[in-house]
Amino acid sequence: MTQPASKSTPHAAGNARTRALDRFAIALSGLCLVHCMAVPVALFMGPLLGGWLAESETTVHWVLLALAVPSTALALGSGYSKHRNSLTVVLGAAGLAIMFAGVAHLFGRTAEVVLTTIGVTLLLVAHVRNMLHLSGHGPAGGAGAD
Repeated sequence: MTQPASKSTPHAAGNARTRALDRFAIALSGLCLVHCMAVPVALFMGPLLGGWLAESETTVHWVLLALAVPSTALALGSGYSKHRNSLTVVLGAAGLAIMFAGVAHLFGRTAEVVLTTIGVTLLLVAHVRNMLHLSGHGPAGGAGAD
């Protein structure tokens, strides 16, 4: 009599690690979005708090970007090696690039919040797609097709 295959194969463990990284990156993206949305509200609600948040904006974005780059590279790189969906990786890379453009003020300081919000949103979509592909629920059309 044969035993059913165990779910704790190296492949399953790798997917679990990648999903954990995706979840971390999604939480990080959410934190960044909350931060980005808090600044305009704080500026409107109270000049003292708003001034402090505005001054810390760039520093917070650099820290979040420094956390996002390795977690995204590991999660999307590992995911791509399994599902081969290039659009997911392109969305993640574009998100990181747009975040960098915002934080580095390549289009001026006033564009920082808008660019980082767009970049974080793309990154969030990439990580959700990565998780869906790894769980077998990715968009139809096969690996790399979309």
